[in-house]
Amino acid sequence: MVTTGAVAVRRTGWTSARWAALYWVTVALGVVGGGGSWLWLYLASEEATRGATPDRTGANPGIPMGLTGLVLGHLVGAVLLLITARLARRRGRSAVVFAIAGLVIGSGIGLALSLQLTEGHVVVPWPHEPFVP
Repeated sequence: MVTTGAVAVRRTGWTSARWAALYWVTVALGVVGGGGSWLWLYLASEEATRGATPDRTGANPGIPMGLTGLVLGHLVGAVLLLITARLARRRGRSAVVFAIAGLVIGSGIGLALSLQLTEGHVVVPWPHEPFVP
């Protein structure tokens, strides 16, 4: 707390309450984006994306597409969080720490929600049985 004359001013790391609110709204939206990107990985590995190939011993061909969506979603989220954290925090290092923390929080909660929808699977389990048309 800093005293200037007769008025006590409490210093926080936030530039203003509005910017702080924008940062936390961005984190909350990151939960939706994180959940969507984790769910995208699951949906990209679903049976319908595998085609009619009889050989099921190799890797699932939909997983690279799902990983691309997951990585791009997290990169967009990281950039948005860095921008809002930089506007909301007084120091640059603090902004980076808050952006990383917001990304981890949003992605983690989004992953937990996605796992609830997918019965605990990040990707669809690959069956070890031959394709039957």
